[in-house]
Amino acid sequence: MHRLFIFLTLLIYSTCLLADNLVKPNPKISPIEVVEVQLFALQSNDDKSDFGIRQTWEFAHPRNKLATGPLTKFTNMIKTPAYSILLNNLKFETEEIYNNGKNAGVAVRIEARNNKAYTYMWQLEKVAEEGPLKDNWMTTGVLGPRLLAEGS
Repeated sequence: MHRLFIFLTLLIYSTCLLADNLVKPNPKISPIEVVEVQLFALQSNDDKSDFGIRQTWEFAHPRNKLATGPLTKFTNMIKTPAYSILLNNLKFETEEIYNNGKNAGVAVRIEARNNKAYTYMWQLEKVAEEGPLKDNWMTTGVLGPRLLAEGS
């Protein structure tokens, strides 16, 4: 897990330097790795380019994109109080809760800049439709936030 963390960190930071080099969906990326790519990107989001939000959008399931898009609408949604907690968060932890091969759920604990901890639940689905995204894990929804604790 530690090597995965280092790999994803380097991957996200290197892609941030190359602004248009988004990590693309790939059938080899597991549900928890999809969530971690999105979280690392949001953690390092730059307000000028919103690269982290664009990276997160890249792994939104096509049905999710229909409901939350286009990208400008999705960006505005991420900047609302419920989701802005994810932007430039201090720390996150992930745990896969279920995975039946078609659907998966990943619990996320966020330590936010406001000195509070929150949980979210990522819902993912493997794309079944024919096309370039077939068999890729992609985010269908994010539930939360739920306040866990406040710091001193």
